[in-house]
Amino acid sequence: EVLSKSCVGGNSKTCLVATVSPSSSSLSETLSTLNFAQGAKLIRNRAILNEDTCGTVASLQAEVCRLRGELRQAAELSS
Repeated sequence: EVLSKSCVGGNSKTCLVATVSPSSSSLSETLSTLNFAQGAKLIRNRAILNEDTCGTVASLQAEVCRLRGELRQAAELSS
């Protein structure tokens, strides 16, 4: 099985729990699970903080007030 970085990690931290069985009747499934877990363990991603640094706090607060006003107007028009 081929694992892709974007499927397993992306821009986040990922935890994988591989559950196996000591039963000999589950040997093939256990080996398949261990192979998958080994492949997933080799994937390395660096999570990047999504941060928008454009604008000052005051300008962003003004935008929030403006948007709230637009929402209020839209709610009044629809009622």
